[in-house]
Amino acid sequence: MRVTDLTLGILTLLGGIAIYLSAMNFQAIPGQEYGAGTMPRAVAFVTGLTGLYMIVEAIMSGNRGIGFRFAEWTRSGAALARVATVLLLILGYILVSPIVGFVPTTIVVLVVAMLTLGTRLVPAVIVSVVATIVIQQSFGKLLLVPLPRSDFLSFLW
Repeated sequence: MRVTDLTLGILTLLGGIAIYLSAMNFQAIPGQEYGAGTMPRAVAFVTGLTGLYMIVEAIMSGNRGIGFRFAEWTRSGAALARVATVLLLILGYILVSPIVGFVPTTIVVLVVAMLTLGTRLVPAVIVSVVATIVIQQSFGKLLLVPLPRSDFLSFLW
């Protein structure tokens, strides 16, 4: 999809505003100088500035058109089926991971996504397992982000 610079700038600015508004509801963390909303607000600020820059740049260069058009690949049924499959995998992850857990759900989702996009089976499995373990260790151990758990492969954390 081709999006004009002005349209992308407006969408980026709106995204920054939405991030900031949602971060306003984050509760302060007791005993800490910075609360849970600090980083999202910083990201929102930078996103908003980026959107404003894009809008000004588009107007100054004379590209005042708002709109978009679909790329050539969107006319292919197979390409649209791959996009739909990946979107369904994301929905499936959201629904299944609280029940089955992060590790097995992520491995399955990544393997199926890679196979859908044309990766061979062995590299898809290897990359999925390694990526899942790296993500789980990074977020679960290092950043202390609670990920969906299950008894399956619980030794990893």
